[in-house]
Amino acid sequence: MMDETSQMGKEIRRITLALALVSCGISLMLFQGHFKDIGAGILIGALTGIIGFSMITHMSNTIELYGNPKAKGYSSYVKRYAIYTLIFALAAWRGVHVLALLAGMLLHKGAILIYVFLHRKED
Repeated sequence: MMDETSQMGKEIRRITLALALVSCGISLMLFQGHFKDIGAGILIGALTGIIGFSMITHMSNTIELYGNPKAKGYSSYVKRYAIYTLIFALAAWRGVHVLALLAGMLLHKGAILIYVFLHRKED
């Protein structure tokens, strides 16, 4: 049985991938000659957002296991941003459009907002 956090994470990942696929389809129509640069950037950015989200949820689920939660939180933060930097640098080096990478990351943030909107509780 999946707990509430796992269910939330799974749904947010699904929404992120759906948004990324729709955005890639739109970019294919709008930027036909540059789809490789832009479509790849959107997908890589969205997947990077999912990786970071998974790291955050894993850290929050295990933080009580550590003697110094503040230090664990800080080290997780540093690792997460190091991974973001590495992925973005490698992608940019390979010719992926940097703004498309950022757009992909923002799609993940948008997926979180959509999830919150869909699961809000009415008074």
